Amino acid sequence: RVVEADPFKAIVLPASGNSVGIELRKQDVSWKEFLSIANQRPRSNHYSPVYRPIDSTINILFSSGTTGEPKAIPWTQLSPIRCSADGWAHNDIRAGDVYCWPTNLGWVMGPVVLFTCFLNGATLALYHGSPSGRGFGKFIQVIASEGKNDSLETTEFGIANLRSNLANIIQVRKIKTEVK
Repeated sequence: RVVEADPFKAIVLPASGNSVGIELRKQDVSWKEFLSIANQRPRSNHYSPVYRPIDSTINILFSSGTTGEPKAIPWTQLSPIRCSADGWAHNDIRAGDVYCWPTNLGWVMGPVVLFTCFLNGATLALYHGSPSGRGFGKFIQVIASEGKNDSLETTEFGIANLRSNLANIIQVRKIKTEVK
């Protein structure tokens, strides 16, 4: 889809390891190459702000189309403030909290979670991989057992997967215990 959209340039991240595993277009760069280029450039210790009206677009969110046709939704500079306020008021996200909501940046909750955590001073618990696999259940089990997660939120689909994965983990432990 990225190639079909024909962007001027794409920075391509590997799904795992260091290799992107595909042939890049002439104008594209791998993540590793991008970091190398960035590290060679001089950096200033001072960055001047760019002032824009509050209704200036900061990013475009693309809906999945689950409630109709997919659509592009512009987010303005006010959106992060609203996300942060909603996260504070409705989800009780505070400075020092650890917050986990399995999502991706392309879905509405991606930017919401980032803005909520960073503007409220919370830490975002990140998991690389699908939240529908056994690995995510183990991830949640580990951070919960270490007392490092103050809030885990998800969708109904996510709850069903989490229940299934935790049940599988418990079953595997039970089998291992019985074998010994």
